[in-house]
Amino acid sequence: MSKAIKLLINAKAGVGKTSLLGTMGEETFVISRDAKKFSLPLPHYLVENWVNMEAFIYGYKDEDGNQVDGIFDKIEKYKERYGKYPTNIAIDSVSQIFMDVIDEASKKPNVYGSQGAEVTKEMGLLTKFIHEDLEMNGMNVILLNHVIEEKEDGKATGNFVSFGSGKFLDKGGYYATTNESVTLELVGTQRKVYIRGATKQARTTLIDIPDTMWVEDTVNPSKSKKLKEDETYFTLKGHMDKLLENQEEVGKWSF
Repeated sequence: MSKAIKLLINAKAGVGKTSLLGTMGEETFVISRDAKKFSLPLPHYLVENWVNMEAFIYGYKDEDGNQVDGIFDKIEKYKERYGKYPTNIAIDSVSQIFMDVIDEASKKPNVYGSQGAEVTKEMGLLTKFIHEDLEMNGMNVILLNHVIEEKEDGKATGNFVSFGSGKFLDKGGYYATTNESVTLELVGTQRKVYIRGATKQARTTLIDIPDTMWVEDTVNPSKSKKLKEDETYFTLKGHMDKLLENQEEVGKWSF
């Protein structure tokens, strides 16, 4: 049985989800589809054009008949370079991919809900690929995702709701597909990570870990949140290590 971890990282736009990947190292391969250039010194594949989900995963031929790689091809090229498959696959961001799917579906005539069916089919291909081709082959998956701040009578409640629409959202969106989820929030000038709390779209199987942690300001460490004596800063690498250690321990009890 695969002991791979699937972790969802939530945040509102601009809070700094991508920068959390900075601690992960070259064993992490980033699939960047976030409407901006990728800026971290990590192995990555910048997806500049969207065709459809199958092309995104398995590649396609362009108008001139040239083969354009998909994720599957790029992972194989990673293996050629490093002599092994990546330990972690990060997809940045799955919310942008959902919008790509919506935009493409909207270009087609909507006959008896065909657009909604197309979106469901496309998202099904992605979740199947993540589970069967990545997780089941031992690769950890990190999904970066936008969340929406909940509002009542025009005022923010402090809670977050899942991103998406239609049947995908009805099923809980990306939050429903993971056992591990953290949410990054900007509190003043500091970044805070919620590790538990359904209203923050955060949950974990870990027990001996606080509900929230602060992220160190690595650019200006002196401006970081001052921690109590027993506190430590959140790092994505440290969190993944704890999850994998816990998964290994739990696996000992599996028949």
